[in-house]
Amino acid sequence: MGGGGGEQPDESPAYRALAEQSAQYFNRYKSVFRPLEDMYIQQVFQADDASQYQKAMDAGSNAAQREFAPRIQKMQSSLLDRGGVTPTAGGFAGGLQDAYTNLGTARGLLAADAGINNTDRYLGGVQNVIKMGQGVASEAMQGQIGLTRAAEDKARSQAMTDFADQMQGQNALGTAAGMGAGYAFNYFGNKD
Repeated sequence: MGGGGGEQPDESPAYRALAEQSAQYFNRYKSVFRPLEDMYIQQVFQADDASQYQKAMDAGSNAAQREFAPRIQKMQSSLLDRGGVTPTAGGFAGGLQDAYTNLGTARGLLAADAGINNTDRYLGGVQNVIKMGQGVASEAMQGQIGLTRAAEDKARSQAMTDFADQMQGQNALGTAAGMGAGYAFNYFGNKD
């Protein structure tokens, strides 16, 4: 009735080459990619540390400061160049009050936004770690540099908007004053 003897089937050269290639890939994974995965996992779980939130929030706040400071200095110079306005005058402080209020608001909002982005970074990283464990392709985690760049873009936009709004108000006041002066000049100048 047949039964086979104890003979081992011969491995074909293609199967041996495939086994060798698989062994090379596995060894490369252990020596190169596994340490990178371990570093990635460690960074993901460090993202939930309070120091990482502070770093992200500081980056957002500093981005606002970097964008607003030159504009505020330019505004200070403009006020001083008008003549008759000194740094101790109420008009000088009043002219800068909105700029400093906008700076404080932008710093607070950008810091809070950076903190929220850090939470998103952490949660996205945890999802990637789970996907890695399941053998599913993972997405790259947005790093601290990405968070800083986003904060700088938002700070730049906020500063440009705030100063454009403020300049429009000043231009409208200047136009109204000019029209009033022109009317007065025409009215009183033509009485002769």
